[in-house]
Amino acid sequence: MNIFAIKDVKKLFVTIIIILLGCIMAGQAAVAIIADDYKEEMIAHDYAVAGYLLRNDLGKSQITAAFTGEKTAADLTAGQALLMASGYDASLNNTLLPEVKSFYQKYALLALVLSLLFASAIIVVLLIFSVRQDQKLEKANSDVLNFMNGSHSVRLNDNDEGSLSQLFSSINVMATSLTTHIAKEKQHKEFLRDTIADISHQLKTPLAALQMYNEIIQDENTGNEVVGSFTQKSGKELNRMEDLIQNLLKLAKLDAGAIELEKRNHNLKVFLASTISRFLTRAETEHKSITLDGDNDIILNCDEEWLLEAVSNILKNALDHTNSGDAINIKCDETPVVTRITIEDNGLGIHPEDIHSVFKRFYRSRFSKDKQGIGIGLTLSKSIVEKHGGSIMVESELRKGTTFHLVFPKLTNL
Repeated sequence: MNIFAIKDVKKLFVTIIIILLGCIMAGQAAVAIIADDYKEEMIAHDYAVAGYLLRNDLGKSQITAAFTGEKTAADLTAGQALLMASGYDASLNNTLLPEVKSFYQKYALLALVLSLLFASAIIVVLLIFSVRQDQKLEKANSDVLNFMNGSHSVRLNDNDEGSLSQLFSSINVMATSLTTHIAKEKQHKEFLRDTIADISHQLKTPLAALQMYNEIIQDENTGNEVVGSFTQKSGKELNRMEDLIQNLLKLAKLDAGAIELEKRNHNLKVFLASTISRFLTRAETEHKSITLDGDNDIILNCDEEWLLEAVSNILKNALDHTNSGDAINIKCDETPVVTRITIEDNGLGIHPEDIHSVFKRFYRSRFSKDKQGIGIGLTLSKSIVEKHGGSIMVESELRKGTTFHLVFPKLTNL
């Protein structure tokens, strides 16, 4: 990746280079100023020494020669020995030399000020660059969230140079593709919804006619046992066909998104008691019990008709897979986060081989003794619960019973 292809990065590096060049030029200027100042300080010091020597009656020509004449190594050695004997050497504390102390304080402060200025300039440039990049990313994040929330016309700004704009451009291409896909899916769902309505209308008429013909044959009472037996069997099959068609239509509508739930707040225990009442006659006939536990003040925001379908299918499944004398217990409870419905039985249970497939449509276990089921009830229940924003789970142990958990997060019901 060529980072210098990014316009902002190029500006950043150019600005830093300019600052560094300014720092170098300022450093060179400071060195020249320091050298001139040092020269002035050194000349002033020599003037003072010359004045001192003159005041002590040393000849003018000797003093001038001492400062302007050529010095030898012997002169350096002799002078060093003389002054070092008085403690005047490189180890002498700077505070004892007023000129050196003043010189140090002046240019130490200058170096500190220049360092702080150039460091601050670089930090400000980097901060401005970071803030601009962060603003771009925040704007992109906001645009992506708006797209996800339904504003499919939103696109990221990909007019600049560099890898970030290339990323934004790729995201825009993906967004356009998703928008096209969403539009096609919407068309497909509308087509499927209309097709489902047509099929439903077309199937109702012949099915109703067949049921009517079957009822007429039953009312004739021909006395023929074979005809009577076949009539009863055909009646059961017609009813089974009607249930299958209705369930398939409901499942297709849910899959197509053609269902809009009419959610209202319902007392959950009252709702479950009403659902159980639909199965009490069958339970009594088969010598099975259905009990209900739970608080009386639990409220669930749901579509009563569709949730009734979901719970009824699970209850029917429990009755289909329990024996005489078995019990089914329904419990409702809530936490600060979720509302739960638990349907538990002590019946035949589910074979471990089937536990992960019970919600698949038309799935029939090779271990099941139920030969009449069509394998779509639990699939429909799962779709309805998920349409409410909830989830459904199953636990089971072979020959010890099965438990279904319907969990509804409260956040989805606000």
